[in-house]
Amino acid sequence: MPATKPATVRADALPDVMTAAELAAYERVDVRVIRADLSAGKVPGAYMRGSHWRIVTRTYLDAVAS
Repeated sequence: MPATKPATVRADALPDVMTAAELAAYERVDVRVIRADLSAGKVPGAYMRGSHWRIVTRTYLDAVAS
């Protein structure tokens, strides 16, 4: 799922827990792509908080880096 272009948001500037929109900005993809991946269980460190997705930044970045 990593983007082919560099992120416009630096990894060290990300919050500890991201929203789907923040992850989309980091990955430079449309938020609908992220939401589809979240629903499919393809995003490591993701969980639902009420009706909203949250992604644990460190877990996500560690999984993408490996």
